[in-house]
Amino acid sequence: MNNENNFETFLYYSDKRLSISVQQSDKDSKFYEKSVLLDENLNNLHLDKFNEFLNSNIFKIEKSLKKFIKNITLIIDHKELMKITLSLKKKIYGNPLSNDSLSSLLKDARNQIKENYNDKIITHMIVDKYLIDGKYFSNLPEKIKCENVCVDLYFICLSEDFIKKFEQIFSKYQIKIKQILSADYIKDCFKDDEIDIFSMCKKIIQGHNKNEILLVPKKIKNKGFFEKFFNFFS
Repeated sequence: MNNENNFETFLYYSDKRLSISVQQSDKDSKFYEKSVLLDENLNNLHLDKFNEFLNSNIFKIEKSLKKFIKNITLIIDHKELMKITLSLKKKIYGNPLSNDSLSSLLKDARNQIKENYNDKIITHMIVDKYLIDGKYFSNLPEKIKCENVCVDLYFICLSEDFIKKFEQIFSKYQIKIKQILSADYIKDCFKDDEIDIFSMCKKIIQGHNKNEILLVPKKIKNKGFFEKFFNFFS
């Protein structure tokens, strides 16, 4: 009997296509994959077709797995995705710069987005560049001492209402959204690689972009996706 924990389920949603893929967690091999094309209409979420697509595939997958699908990673390609940029500065006073020394600054950045865009959910938090004592760095240098650091970040967000529509449909199948990713962001990280969107997604989740702040939720019993998400910096 297959163990559902050894498999990951991904669902790609766009105005043009729906795709679902089940893959072994530690391999690139595909256990199940199915796609359907949609009539492009930017004013239509195709939620009825989305529900039909799940209905025609979820039970087939669960029958083959001999396990229920409990969690799913949702990849979104839609105009609803919003990019927000932010720059923050901090005095370091000649101390070594490290991830720990930046944690409060990153927490402040997250809180500013939460306060000013309280109807949005952060799907990605990425450092664009560092300005350290007047010099730009694309990555955080190791063992560097400085007086000041400025961090340019950008956030990719979705409205809570948008995500709730998908949560409601998934709930019919007793499935929870494990993580939400931007398709455009994923593709941008693999411009020169000829691999499919689901393989890209797995690499992103595993930390492919060293400048992405991986927002891994704490495992808090009986809390929903959004509540757990914002406990990351607690």
